Amino acid sequence: MPTKAAWIRFETDSAFHFDFYLAEKLHMSLDQVRRMPAKEWLEWGIYFGRKAQDRELARLRAGGGGDGGR
Repeated sequence: MPTKAAWIRFETDSAFHFDFYLAEKLHMSLDQVRRMPAKEWLEWGIYFGRKAQDRELARLRAGGGGDGGR
């Protein structure tokens, strides 16, 4: 069982969390992701951030605002 510190780090350290996310998405080990050049790591972060923005904008355009019509 992970320590409480490990759980807290996932909630408070976005870079730590993104390492795991990127490893999963690219089917790489965590070690491989952490040896990736910083420029590439940052570019992947921008790429996935933009994808999330595009999905959110599409959801809002489709009327999925989630505000109950207020």
